[in-house]
Amino acid sequence: MNKDELKKVIIDLLSKEGPKTSTEIRDILIEKGYEFDMIKFREALAELVREGKVKKETSYERKKFLFYVTAD
Repeated sequence: MNKDELKKVIIDLLSKEGPKTSTEIRDILIEKGYEFDMIKFREALAELVREGKVKKETSYERKKFLFYVTAD
């Protein structure tokens, strides 16, 4: 799976399932049978944040970052 395909899948997942940590996103994609390189996964998620398509916020209760799709 290339990075652009991975970005689309991440946006689709977050749109349907709401805020998730990067670990939760990764685990769900693996569970659904997607195959990808972890470096590409992290790069895709970081690019989505830089592009403003996905927002990253700190969850102090969970001590993790939560990612969610921004409103268009």
